[in-house]
Amino acid sequence: MKNWQKGFIKALTVVGLGLTLVACGTSSGGGASGQSRRADSNGMYRVKSGDTLVLIARANGVSYQDIMRWNGLTNPNQLEVGWKLRVRSNASGAAVVYPSANTSPPVISNGVSVTRTNPPAAANSELANSPEITNNLRWMWPVPGSVLKRFDGMSNKGIVLAGNVSDPVLAASGGEVIYAGNSLRGYGNMVVIKHNDVWSTVYANNSTLSVQQGDHVVAGQTIARMGSTDAPRVQLYFEVRWNAKQIDPLKVLPARPM
Repeated sequence: MKNWQKGFIKALTVVGLGLTLVACGTSSGGGASGQSRRADSNGMYRVKSGDTLVLIARANGVSYQDIMRWNGLTNPNQLEVGWKLRVRSNASGAAVVYPSANTSPPVISNGVSVTRTNPPAAANSELANSPEITNNLRWMWPVPGSVLKRFDGMSNKGIVLAGNVSDPVLAASGGEVIYAGNSLRGYGNMVVIKHNDVWSTVYANNSTLSVQQGDHVVAGQTIARMGSTDAPRVQLYFEVRWNAKQIDPLKVLPARPM
């Protein structure tokens, strides 16, 4: 293959990874041109409209593959405004790759720009029932309380479970804690567990946390304690994600006796 052909193929690859986020409203730090993408003093960078992994990596002298590895990302074309990424190998901060509860930032998915819209519940049901989803994990309920709110794929991207203050919150399956903290407004004290390359779970609105980022947990291990929020009663917000997409937790959790 001639050198110019190799260069052309390489350029196409970079362009494919360099698709920009769709700007929705205003965003801090300006648009795609002229904004700084350099890491802060802790080696962290918060994603803004117009960013791509390639541009962020180039600004910080690393490869986009490095950024994916440091932040547990699996799709180089999926990036959300508001994510907090580790962009240095010695970064001291914790990666935050889940959006704020009060926003639905634009997403780059499979190289296609997507606007700030919510998919219909029917589409999410089809996703949950898709034969492409392979569930090879053993699941358990994180708390025994009743379901207060069900998944609908629009306003509720997870389920809300009842409980009492200080009730233990259990890991629904084994895995690695990739986030434990309270830096996301609307989620309170939150734990995110990565179970394998495609499955992860989110546990939010806790009073205290029993694990920290980097811990490995087993199914049924206490990871947090339930606490009171602004809601009328104590509750746990629980999400199940497959390939970074929320699906109905009731599709994978074991059936409860009627």
